[in-house]
Amino acid sequence: MNSTEDGWPEITVKAVVLGVLLAMVLASANAYLGLFAGITVSASIPAAVVSMGVLRLFRRSNILENNLVQTAASAGESLAAGVIFTLPALVILDYWEEFNYLWVTIIAGFGGLLGVLFTIPLRRALIIESKLKFPEGVATAEVLRSGQRGGADIGYIVKASIAGGVVKLADSGLGLWHGTMEVAKGVGGSIVYFGSYLSPALLSVGYIVGLNIAVLIFLGGLCNWLLAIPIFAACNDWPQVDGAAIGALEWAEQIWKNYTRYIGVGAMVFPVMRTIPLAGNQLLSAIVVQIGQQQKMRL
Repeated sequence: MNSTEDGWPEITVKAVVLGVLLAMVLASANAYLGLFAGITVSASIPAAVVSMGVLRLFRRSNILENNLVQTAASAGESLAAGVIFTLPALVILDYWEEFNYLWVTIIAGFGGLLGVLFTIPLRRALIIESKLKFPEGVATAEVLRSGQRGGADIGYIVKASIAGGVVKLADSGLGLWHGTMEVAKGVGGSIVYFGSYLSPALLSVGYIVGLNIAVLIFLGGLCNWLLAIPIFAACNDWPQVDGAAIGALEWAEQIWKNYTRYIGVGAMVFPVMRTIPLAGNQLLSAIVVQIGQQQKMRL
């Protein structure tokens, strides 16, 4: 067990077990959200709130244990995001025909290990020398400091989870209503489409990421369904089955599935490719500094 100079225990059995459990739960939730909505949300603040609520059940707990739990949960969420945003490409490229659990586990394990190793040289470049504000880290620290609010805030998380689960069960499980509303109509040789989906998960993600990101995602959807798909439909022949033209809705979904959804992938890849040289310079300088410090320590 690790302790600080003040005598507070940090690495305890209950903190490690709770951190692993929350990492599994929040990683699963983020994997679902990432594949469903194309975006993940940070697990740090929810994990901090949940850990404070759970650790309050024990007679002795402290802020260092809460910090350990939220760090473990955040690492699980980050690992899940790394998996769902990269490995599906192997299926899209027809390199994989299915997701093999063993290989996914091995790749995720080495990816997580590589991420931990990269944090060693990047810590100086991104935290010590950089002027980044890290607003989410600051917010998480404030949540941990205000530990007396943990018991109340965890109630909101539990109620929201139950409400979302009930709506999802009524929609997908019991079929009490149809969550998707969509309509398409052929206009000339093109298509006009409108659709909406009632989802507590999407509503929650939009609230968490904020108005700016939510508007950008919404505009991306508008450009795809109201510009790219109609233009593609107008420039190509309407498909037919047994001599009869397929429905406008089916044609629009085929265009999105086979062609236009990759526009969004390109929009994400371009800024990444632009950022790689900048990150490479920071990484190189951080490694040089790290090697220099190691040589000074040996002397």
